[in-house]
Amino acid sequence: MRPPGPTVPSAASSSSYSQREPRPENPLLLLPSSRVTKLSLGCPLLDRLLSGGLPAASVTEIAGESATGKTQLCLQLALLAPQSPLSASSLFLYSDLPFPLHRLRRLAPKSRPDILDHVLVAAAHSPTDLLSLLARAQRLLANPGRSPHRLPIRLILLDSVASLFRADFDASPADLRRRSALFFQISAKLKELAYRHQCVVVVTNQVMDVVEGDAGNTVAWSSGRRVSPALGIAWANCVNTRLFLTREVDGDGASGGARRRMKVAFAPHLPDRSCEFVIRRDGVFGVEPAER
Repeated sequence: MRPPGPTVPSAASSSSYSQREPRPENPLLLLPSSRVTKLSLGCPLLDRLLSGGLPAASVTEIAGESATGKTQLCLQLALLAPQSPLSASSLFLYSDLPFPLHRLRRLAPKSRPDILDHVLVAAAHSPTDLLSLLARAQRLLANPGRSPHRLPIRLILLDSVASLFRADFDASPADLRRRSALFFQISAKLKELAYRHQCVVVVTNQVMDVVEGDAGNTVAWSSGRRVSPALGIAWANCVNTRLFLTREVDGDGASGGARRRMKVAFAPHLPDRSCEFVIRRDGVFGVEPAER
């Protein structure tokens, strides 16, 4: 006997049938949290905001105006990576000159004089320069055993992507197309490195004033201005997660009175939420609401 064929739902039951159809889900949500490798930010409150930290195999953007703590967070992550369960070196690519070596040394723990050996730095002066560095990084990650005294690289930091596009581009259609093509090349290479080598990839971005509308991009208030991450919606589609850092200036506008906040603008595995934080001499730390 042949097995009975599949039952075709009648018109009367089609609505209930469609409700039972499985819907696509984000793969990050299907994995138990213990299986998703994450890099801690070194603060329980900020880690709680991000459900444990920054995920590997993903590109996270940290956007914000100047003095919101973007570079400070990157330096902190570079020093945390060797001490974390990730047990990794970092590759710090910087386009904002000069590299903040003094700040990095000041943040480094005195008990670990060797920790700076696990931070590799390189300057990127243009988008093509960055692509060349990422190609060299591909070879470096593929052969982690070349330096027996250095941990394998599993953290890539780019500070900042917007600085690479300050010059050599205008508003002509041809230049806008060329710029978008470079966005996609850079993001494709970053995502390839992140996925293939299970790296945590962090990219900082600057902001620009929003006069009217938002063209679909993230918008927030910072220092009394309505701002949006630079490079527009084309770049926004190139990152997996966007964290937006804002600051509110108290009183007479002195930086010491600024209240800073980290907000999850979008992420495939996180709800929209935020946390206030402070920048201290020893790093970036979240603040409980009752502490203000």
